[in-house]
Amino acid sequence: MAVPAQASISPIDIPETRLATAIAELGKQAQVEILLNAPGQENSRTPAIRGRMTVEEALKQLLRDKRLTFRPLSASIYLIEPGGASRSRSPALSAAKNSEGVEGSDIVVTARRRVERAMDVPLAVTRVTASQMVQQQTHSLADLSRILPGFVATGQGSSATPLLVMRGQRRSFAEENRLPLVVYVDEVPLPNQAALSPLFDVASVEVLRGPQGTLFGRSATAGAVLVRSAMPEDGVPSYVEYDVGNYGQHRLEGAMDADIAPAVSLRVAGQMQRRDGFFRLVHDGRADDAHTDAIRAILKVQPLDDLRSTSTFELLNGDETGSTQILVGAYPAGNARTAANAPYFDCGEGNCDIDSYVERQAMLGGRTSQSGLKPQFRRRFRSFTNITEYGDANLMLRNIVGWRSVQQETALDGDATPLPINDVTTITNLHQWSEEFQVQGRSAAVRYIAGAFYLGSAPSGPMLQHAAQFERPGNPATNIANYQSFRSAALFGQATVDLSGGRSVDIGLRYTSETIKGCSLRSITEASQSSAACAATGGSLARIATGQLTWTVALSQKVDNATFYLTSRKAFRSGGYNSPQLGGTLEPFQVFQPETLTDVEAGVKGSWSGPILSGDYAIAAYTGFYANIQRALFAPPGFDGDDDPTNDPITLYVNLAQARISGLDGEFTARLGRNVKAGLSLSYVSGGYDRVYAPAALDPLLGSDPRNNRFSYAPGLSASIWASHRVRLPDTLGSIEISGDYSYRSLSRYAERVEDRFAVQPGYGLLGAGITWYRIAGTSLDANLWVRNLTDKSYASGGVMLNPTFSVASVIPGPPRTWGLRLRYSFD
Repeated sequence: MAVPAQASISPIDIPETRLATAIAELGKQAQVEILLNAPGQENSRTPAIRGRMTVEEALKQLLRDKRLTFRPLSASIYLIEPGGASRSRSPALSAAKNSEGVEGSDIVVTARRRVERAMDVPLAVTRVTASQMVQQQTHSLADLSRILPGFVATGQGSSATPLLVMRGQRRSFAEENRLPLVVYVDEVPLPNQAALSPLFDVASVEVLRGPQGTLFGRSATAGAVLVRSAMPEDGVPSYVEYDVGNYGQHRLEGAMDADIAPAVSLRVAGQMQRRDGFFRLVHDGRADDAHTDAIRAILKVQPLDDLRSTSTFELLNGDETGSTQILVGAYPAGNARTAANAPYFDCGEGNCDIDSYVERQAMLGGRTSQSGLKPQFRRRFRSFTNITEYGDANLMLRNIVGWRSVQQETALDGDATPLPINDVTTITNLHQWSEEFQVQGRSAAVRYIAGAFYLGSAPSGPMLQHAAQFERPGNPATNIANYQSFRSAALFGQATVDLSGGRSVDIGLRYTSETIKGCSLRSITEASQSSAACAATGGSLARIATGQLTWTVALSQKVDNATFYLTSRKAFRSGGYNSPQLGGTLEPFQVFQPETLTDVEAGVKGSWSGPILSGDYAIAAYTGFYANIQRALFAPPGFDGDDDPTNDPITLYVNLAQARISGLDGEFTARLGRNVKAGLSLSYVSGGYDRVYAPAALDPLLGSDPRNNRFSYAPGLSASIWASHRVRLPDTLGSIEISGDYSYRSLSRYAERVEDRFAVQPGYGLLGAGITWYRIAGTSLDANLWVRNLTDKSYASGGVMLNPTFSVASVIPGPPRTWGLRLRYSFD
């Protein structure tokens, strides 16, 4: 661990208060991060201190007469622990958050389910602090993807179907259980429908790049996102925040910490958000608005130093129009142009002709939609989490229980015209529960974790779609019932062994067993309200069980202020079955197998310093080999050739290819003294199919040359650059920070087919800026004036209907220029 080269003197003014609050304020005023690893001491009283002094001098005064000591871990991070202790009492450090964040080698992460420096972890991981999220106006994962190259978080079809992409891997169109990238909130995985929920009162977000096949609850081929809520007694002050801006933006947010009893503490946080729609609907108002209410309560009970239990209750209500779709073109063929459909969808001119709507869209522009079905996005999300720990860093028992409930109603006009080409309304009711038990600790030079994980999800009410696909006389809309239960159970273990000479090795192993079963039914007259009703009315039953062995091997070498590593991992995406019982030429594709990824990643992380500048860096190069790639295909009615519409596929996923994807991720930061900071992040991705082994019967669904298919939603190059300058004012006035950022994405494809001109988004850049006045006139009030998409760039954030089968092409437009004023008052 590096000791600070020189002690910086700062003006310090901290009143008499409890220890957790005092060190949070000290970190904020001195621009350092202070970790508190002394369970039971959070509420002990500290004296008032005032004057110009170093961090070390301030800590000595705060810890006077306490059986605590502190030590520097690096140039801007300190650890407080019991005096005379040779080891930590808990592996989960309680971190007091620095209002300006930390970078590089000082960043503390939990990528290996324990707290450690990011530069010690042999994989690419990015940690975004709460202050960075506030500064860059990131209130959801979709906002976060704007500043993290190589990470895409957007809607797929609409905001109701989140799409998370990293290293070329994305979810299939409408599949809940086979996710390449999983989001965890306080160590429990989220259902996919909740992935783009608002983020509030968050301590940090970590983005782990690459396969996650051994340590976390779900195997994931692309990565994981770890969201950590601010906890009671973490030293994060209570606060209230109000944000007002254009498009009728109003956001009220706040959090309150309270000590209920000597061993019981509570943190309650909430957010209310309102905003008018970004885009106009020709037929009815606006779309893509915001109307959500959320609340979270976290109760911490610690009757003993070595026994802790934290329970989290959370709910979210949203009543929004949802994202809209913009028509961008029409394909020369497809079902709209068949003899039976042409009189209603390709009549030659007027309101019954898709080409006429394409011409009208050109006059309306890219921010007005002709959708005939008004978008709808109504959601209710409920959750409960309990984490109970017993022990210390030598031996810790942890039990993690999670329950999630999602109720959702959506309406989507996929064709973005008044014609009923692909209009779908959906009702979703889903419960998910999980249980994880861990044993972790250390023995001599070995740190280890082992445990068991179980997750189950099942319908908790109607799971229905009403689909109007080329609705006309003789081809009515259908009701689709799809009830599916999912079970995943796993045993896992991983150990880190410290070798001599700064070397260490990680070895991890995991076996996962999964079962998917359910009932599905497509009917003109029936709308089954439960799985039992589906089976009773002739629905098709299906079941598949699979098992997978995954692993991690990593070797690290520390050299001065750098860590070099080489990692190889295997992970998988779950298999499944298609619905309903298929027939005709599609009968052989009833079941599809798990998709696997084996990768190799080499990287280096470290810090550098010079007479004027200092900084940090992290570079990772990787190659991944995919087998049994799963593709979602869209078969038109009657494609199977058996003249039986009841067995036309609701879903059609097929294992059809092998592929290789390679790339580079890099992060660089620089600091000029304490007041000027800058950073550059970039991601480069290159990949394609090595082999396509789909039978000739599927050729019409794959494009003219499937071997040239590319990974969609994966721009070849994406980058983000930012800079900030803090202006020091007299001590009684606070300080002002000026910041700016620019993000760029090269050409992106929103479909795998390289010849599809409608599925291409040319490269574009987005510019943001802000100015923040911290501690206005010596008070605890901060003000931030911000703007996003400063140049009002028009672009598509995702695809909707990009399939020649439907004859039309539509996309989701990206947000326009937004600006606002944020006021935040902290109760120090």
